[in-house]
Amino acid sequence: MSVIPLWASHGGAGSSGVGATTGVMLAATVVTQLNMVWLFRLLSLRQMLAVGALVLAVATPAYVLTDALAPLVAISAVRGIGFAFVVVAGVALAAELAPAGKVATAAGWYGVAAGLPNVFLMPAGVWLAQTWGFAPVFLCAAGMALLAVPLLLSLPEHGRQARRTGPRGWVDRRAFTAAGVFLVTAATLGTVATFLPVALPESPMPSIALFVLSVVMVATRLGAGALADRHGPGRLVAPSAIVCAVGAAGMAATVSDGGPALLVAAAVFGAGFGAAQNDSFVVVLRHLGPGRSGTASTIWNIAYDGGMGVGPFAVGLALTLTGYPGAFLALAVALALAAAVGYAVGGPRMGMGVRETPQL
Repeated sequence: MSVIPLWASHGGAGSSGVGATTGVMLAATVVTQLNMVWLFRLLSLRQMLAVGALVLAVATPAYVLTDALAPLVAISAVRGIGFAFVVVAGVALAAELAPAGKVATAAGWYGVAAGLPNVFLMPAGVWLAQTWGFAPVFLCAAGMALLAVPLLLSLPEHGRQARRTGPRGWVDRRAFTAAGVFLVTAATLGTVATFLPVALPESPMPSIALFVLSVVMVATRLGAGALADRHGPGRLVAPSAIVCAVGAAGMAATVSDGGPALLVAAAVFGAGFGAAQNDSFVVVLRHLGPGRSGTASTIWNIAYDGGMGVGPFAVGLALTLTGYPGAFLALAVALALAAAVGYAVGGPRMGMGVRETPQL
């Protein structure tokens, strides 16, 4: 997520092209996720994870061949397809394996597993690319994706996924409100991951800031899961978006200097994002009801990946007018507005008022 934009910039791509490497990958992810209903009928969750990991492992080494923008975008689109399989199946399986009454905590632990690579590899990838070159980063990433496949043999096998899409019917608007708020927070994270290294290409601060953001994000996601299981989900969605807005505004004020204050802003944003990430998923899962973990995972991941793609793409187009501080400030305003809408539509406890999420 943070190295490919640098590789595109190395090849001479402008800001819109740099943003497109992330935007197109996640656009392909979302398009794949929109077709998950029939994919659930063909594959089990474990099979979907294996297919996704293999696609990522096969596509990633192709980055070594060129830094020209067109092939980079095409490779990113293929990776987006594999990524869609992994993220939808992964979070749905985490929900299915959760003990009764511990879905939010299980989602938090899943977030730890998903977030630890961000903690170490998102910032380390930038440093390694700057120090050792890009090719070792791409080859190592492909190798790690390939290693995931044999690990899947230890997971329980479930039946076909048609039943997990659940019956079609009315869905509480609070599920989509929570997903919408999270989409805006994800758009900001995608922008930070894509453009912070590009904004300060010779500085170690982007790597350190991404590390701090990721550490705090994992910790708060786990804490949010425990809180939601104890007091009910939905309480943190709007407040966490406000915290993200404060962090984004802080990055707007500090990105030009690249000093230690940037790390504080990154930590604040990471705290808000981790809480929003976990609480929004549990709200969507709860409001869709029993037997629809696959659908809930699809809706939430579309918000996540759609935001991660739309943010960098839109900011890439606007950077010539706004600059990096203006872009981050605009995202802070969007986050505050999303929090206000979430509070107005869902109220302070948008996860409450519906049946308990069963053991799936």
